[in-house]
Amino acid sequence: MSRLGQINDLISKMNEQPSEARLRLENLFDENSFVEIGSFNTDAGVVTGYGTINGKIVYAFCQNGPVGVKHAKKIGNIYDLALKMGSPVVSIMDSKGLKLEEGLNTLEAYGTIFKNQTNASGVVPQISIILGDCLGIASFMPIVSDFVVMCKKNAKMFMMSPATMPGLDGKSTSYEQLGGADTLSKEGMVHISCDDEKACFSKVRQLIDFLPENNLDLVRPELTSDDLNRVDSNLDNIIPEDDVTPIDMKYVINSVADNNVFLELRENYAENIITGYAKFDGVTTGIVANNGLLNVKAAKKASEFINTCDAFNIPILTFTDIVGYEKELKEEQMGIIKYSSILMSSFVNATVPKINIILRNGIGNAYFLMNSKHIGADIVYAWPTATISLMDKTSSINVLQIDSSKFDDISNPYAVAGNGFVDTVILPSNTRKRIISAIEMLLTKRVVKPAKKHSSNDY
Repeated sequence: MSRLGQINDLISKMNEQPSEARLRLENLFDENSFVEIGSFNTDAGVVTGYGTINGKIVYAFCQNGPVGVKHAKKIGNIYDLALKMGSPVVSIMDSKGLKLEEGLNTLEAYGTIFKNQTNASGVVPQISIILGDCLGIASFMPIVSDFVVMCKKNAKMFMMSPATMPGLDGKSTSYEQLGGADTLSKEGMVHISCDDEKACFSKVRQLIDFLPENNLDLVRPELTSDDLNRVDSNLDNIIPEDDVTPIDMKYVINSVADNNVFLELRENYAENIITGYAKFDGVTTGIVANNGLLNVKAAKKASEFINTCDAFNIPILTFTDIVGYEKELKEEQMGIIKYSSILMSSFVNATVPKINIILRNGIGNAYFLMNSKHIGADIVYAWPTATISLMDKTSSINVLQIDSSKFDDISNPYAVAGNGFVDTVILPSNTRKRIISAIEMLLTKRVVKPAKKHSSNDY
């Protein structure tokens, strides 16, 4: 073939109809920014490359065939580049199973993928998008990543098919009941579920915007169109007169966030605690907010979120309104002691800026766990509506033999501030600007901890 013929042959190959996997990646990235790597390694069953999302360099791969040695090598190359450059990795999961003809080499392939993911954990953000089948050993891939976004249409993830289950479980369980997006969202294995692929890509783009590029990326304010000193007088009246009616915590969060934008994660799991990201003066901040009594699922959800924030130097802001634990036998049997301890350890171990705002109730050891001054919060604010005490009023009166007036005297936020456990009492309407002031003051925070490989009680 002549030189010109070779050039024309390449042009012809470049003009071929792109695969579904490539089109998915092009839809994920900024327009015309996706660059494919290994484009002529077509029998690997995966498309890999890089591009920009909201201007940030991101590496990605999208499955379009069964997993084998070549498949794993292409993914490994993407991880090598991402770690060298300190950039996030996005995976689009739509597995076509294993290359059975490769025998044990398929397990070697998965071992290569999992080693790459594990080495990248806590170094660069990893986001998995499940758009199709993610079954058996393939289901480890999204779970090892930091965030899982799943499409409600056509996507499913499970370890064992209903067909392998004996008795009624196997006959009566559908794929959607076992591993559909709605089911897995309620079990906490999916951070965000979306109606279609387009919505999934939109949420991932929003999530990338909140995340740093890597664990060494400096936390710094970005330009924002929102007023740093904006107040919301509605917050002055948002606390119910009684101690039982729930606070509209999501209103509080949205009210104080830049441009009223809050990206909630695991919305359908452990709804008694709220987790997600917002920005304050352009600084991404992880939010943990009470929305009911503490239980095992809430403790798990919060502690995992805190660990992710700490890994990527994201400040943590808590909104506290807690009176105690769910008093049920199943909670004790499920390990509420263990998971409460994990939550406490997560807050203690986090070296990022930690700010706590006590809105109404801060009672007992449940309050102690929620980023209190006692376990290392840098700044603790309280609203004038707060009650902070070792026991609730009824128990204090019965056990300590004090009257109602005495309880109010020792548990009001001014008295607690007088003992150094609250830094100041703030007007609810001024909450946004006090948060921003605290975050910007803490941006250069440094903590030196004893040298160790890792904690010996990571449970």
